Amino acid sequence: MTDTDSSPEGPSGEPQPAFISQSPDRAGTVRTVLSSPGIKFIMIGFISMALLIPTLLVWGLVEERGKRAEEVSARIATGWGGPQILNGPYLAVPFEVNRNQTIDGRIVWQTVTEWALLMPDTLNVDTRLATEERRLSIYTLPVYNAKINVTGRFPPNMTEDLRQIEGKPDLDRAMLVMSIADITGIRSDAGVRIDGGALMPFDPGMKAISSAVPGNFDKYSSPVRLDGGVNRPIGRTLVENGFTFAIDLSLNGSGSFAIAPAGQTTRFSAEANWPHPGFEGLFLPEEKTIDDHGFSAKWTIPYLARGVDRVVTGPVMPLANSLMTVNMVEPVKFYQVVARTLKYSIGFFSVVFLAVFIIELKSARKVHWVQYVLTGLALVVFYVLLLALAEHTGFEIAYVLASFATAGLISTYVGSVTGSVRRGVVLALVLATAYAIMYLILREDEYALLAGALISFVTIAATMFSTRKVDWSGMSKTG
Repeated sequence: MTDTDSSPEGPSGEPQPAFISQSPDRAGTVRTVLSSPGIKFIMIGFISMALLIPTLLVWGLVEERGKRAEEVSARIATGWGGPQILNGPYLAVPFEVNRNQTIDGRIVWQTVTEWALLMPDTLNVDTRLATEERRLSIYTLPVYNAKINVTGRFPPNMTEDLRQIEGKPDLDRAMLVMSIADITGIRSDAGVRIDGGALMPFDPGMKAISSAVPGNFDKYSSPVRLDGGVNRPIGRTLVENGFTFAIDLSLNGSGSFAIAPAGQTTRFSAEANWPHPGFEGLFLPEEKTIDDHGFSAKWTIPYLARGVDRVVTGPVMPLANSLMTVNMVEPVKFYQVVARTLKYSIGFFSVVFLAVFIIELKSARKVHWVQYVLTGLALVVFYVLLLALAEHTGFEIAYVLASFATAGLISTYVGSVTGSVRRGVVLALVLATAYAIMYLILREDEYALLAGALISFVTIAATMFSTRKVDWSGMSKTG
């Protein structure tokens, strides 16, 4: 037998396949392909997607801490006073009306009491809010004491309006009612002066009258009732002739203060020593001034703008969704801002990984995929660090500290792995730029999409340019 047709024999004397002698070359080829830039690029993509799992866990942590902050804020408000909403005053007049209903198949007529609510001809509300921050543990809540002066006039033609309503009015049981969202915040003996006379104190509650909690409700859903408020009986003579009124209140509250435009013409002015107001509701102020010491604002709501008649029937006050609202906005609600930073996490991971990948291509040393994972975990820990620091220092300081710490850690690590201080400095600059741009995006909501699109374009363009001569298959080294 010649050398060309001989085959190695195994321990049993049987010939072994000749291709085994080629397995080291094939194994080397497989290792080359697996270590090629193309496969490494795909692996980095999988790592980026896998990092979304710990990122979602961080998101859950942010939501949990945010709910905890809300619970603590509610505890502070319970001891001081919650968000306050004033609706009224209205003149509530009961009517005796005959109504029928079917009982055991029979139609039975009964006399029932229904209500009509008359609105003042003019309503002026002047409010001064003395604000401060109350702290419980690491959480704070802006609270205020509101000095409120309410004046207005009920016209003398109210009895003519009442004639349009079915039933017989009982003017002797008429009363003045005003809804207050959280009556535990009242800090004075509230009363009303009729036609400039002596102070007549209010009684607690609004009898059969209630207000609706602001929200999304319509004719197909029942509004949630708000029964807190005050009332004062008003005699027949005042209903027939009309009267002026003046009410002074000292009211504690927190978070926000709102007024319903209960007058046919309503004028509302508010001023406070809080420099971060937020104006919301159906009506926004006509005039406002905001500086470092506080703000002042004025509203004027005419009769036609309200879209509600001056007399309404039923026991529920109208205009619950037509408010003029001032929010005592905290400078940064960092839980929402941290949650927003998490929305950009996948893009941020991609930018950093692409930077590390390009540095690896320019370096003689390779970055193992485990080192990419560790770099990604450092990026995830940034959000935890940001959240923890923000609860103690505020968002801006926390963002600076967390970003500097993370950028320093990652750039030092990658510089050590690649054996180049210069490449570590380059990565530090990339990270600092990325964190700065993300901060600007968080500050300017209107330009977030545009900025994100431009950053994505620049990133992919820089990657394409830097890797245009890369042998993605890695086979040229084996040729």
